[in-house]
Amino acid sequence: MGNGGYCFSVDAEILARISKEWNIPKETAREYASYFASAIKPIIKTNYLSHLVTTVENMVNESRVRDCLDKLTKLEPRAGYEWFKTHLGNKTFRLYSVVLEPIKLKRRATTRHHHSGAIVYYSSDYDEKTIRILIAHEIGHIVNRELLKKNDTEQAANLFTFVAMCDKNKFYSEESERFVSKSDIQILNDIVSICPS
Repeated sequence: MGNGGYCFSVDAEILARISKEWNIPKETAREYASYFASAIKPIIKTNYLSHLVTTVENMVNESRVRDCLDKLTKLEPRAGYEWFKTHLGNKTFRLYSVVLEPIKLKRRATTRHHHSGAIVYYSSDYDEKTIRILIAHEIGHIVNRELLKKNDTEQAANLFTFVAMCDKNKFYSEESERFVSKSDIQILNDIVSICPS
């Protein structure tokens, strides 16, 4: 980025507006921009296909929670039963999670399934487009195994990859433009309008 790594152009006009609108010192705005650029953005960059991964993870988790709650209702209540039932019904309680892990591999990618989730290992030696396809393929294995309950084959994972990547491609080429602001000032104006202090 040509602005010292900040996510927005830290110019006098924007800093003055931020300071005035939210009663925040200009240095605080610089700190937030710097923190985002140095700590958060690098991690975002490695969370490939996060909408897809999170959606599949949530679907598997919800399925497992439903199964567990069904089993609980058939049991005779015991100590801790209500606590467990209450926490299972909470959307933040996880019985299943998906972790993406870049490592040095001889193969391109692989998934290790565990009782509480899956770890998708992928080689970070590839370009981002290839990594996204590899991860979509591994998510296809999770969909086959956990959601569709189908015979998990490479061909079925490839088919899922094709469908998912076509959807992503359509979003980036046709739909994403409506989410892009024309300037940092427009973003600031939108926030002031939508989230008044």
